[in-house]
Amino acid sequence: MDLSERHLVIGGTGVIGHFVTRALITDGHRPVVATVSGNTDLIADVVGSVDVVRLDVQGADALDAVLREHGITHVTHMGAVLQSAAERDPAPAVRVMTEGMINVLEAAVRNGVRRVVYTSSKAVYGVQPEVHRHPDYLPLAEAATPSPVTMYGALKLAGEHLGRIYRDRHGLEFAALRFASTVGPAKVQRHGAANEPGDMIERAMTGKPCRIEAGGDARTDILYNGDAAHGILCALQSPSLPSALYNIGTGTGITLHELAEAARTTFPGAEIKVGPGPRFLTEQPGHCVFDIARARDEIGYEPQHDAAGMVRDYAAMAAIMGLVREARR
Repeated sequence: MDLSERHLVIGGTGVIGHFVTRALITDGHRPVVATVSGNTDLIADVVGSVDVVRLDVQGADALDAVLREHGITHVTHMGAVLQSAAERDPAPAVRVMTEGMINVLEAAVRNGVRRVVYTSSKAVYGVQPEVHRHPDYLPLAEAATPSPVTMYGALKLAGEHLGRIYRDRHGLEFAALRFASTVGPAKVQRHGAANEPGDMIERAMTGKPCRIEAGGDARTDILYNGDAAHGILCALQSPSLPSALYNIGTGTGITLHELAEAARTTFPGAEIKVGPGPRFLTEQPGHCVFDIARARDEIGYEPQHDAAGMVRDYAAMAAIMGLVREARR
């Protein structure tokens, strides 16, 4: 640990952010955690080990003040709007995700921040050629042509480009991390979108039957949020960032059949039925598997959880946060 580092985690109370906050604490840091809502429920058990600030990235002066007053050297920028909200009302999403990104980058340059790590998404890839989908699943590398089909994906891609420009023009150490399909405790409750993997795990935890009509054969890069946070820590701690962009996923993918078997092993007697087929979501641009060689080689990222480990850690973290109160006996 470098004791000279001071970390700001924008969105550090969110469904991925709380894992980042916890990882920094474990590493010996006292991070500054920025939340626009002020809700710290997901870090209630460790809130005494962080400094919480109310912050909206649309406020340039407030950003400057936080960076200056806390002597911030490293910023993790996870501030965004949900995909459903971006589709429903694009204008506020543009302000948060582009104007907000500019504010973060400008404040970082003005205040001598050394490194900014930005969380992006597989949504920037959009619908890729069939060779990357069922049944071949050729790993999708960063060199693939981005073709977002959602406002969320387009705005995430814009953030990547803005960060790269500041990296090139100002020497700011910057990297964008494109996350695969994320899953973790609180996503079901907070994001409200279709989330079959998370729903399956939580139903197994609480003794409720789970039935998914189709899609058990779809191989999807399901990224556990703890591994997403691990990717962020790798990017924050790497001696250098040779590239401005990294895929963060499993590199192999997981099927719903495999996840169901892991859930049954962890929770014997769990009633889970998954139908066959290569597709289980109706509103998504295709299942795929990420090529994570660049992240492995350049920043030392390696996923920490297989399907069984994902289920076990999901259950343990949900219990810590009090999210699932009807746990199996």
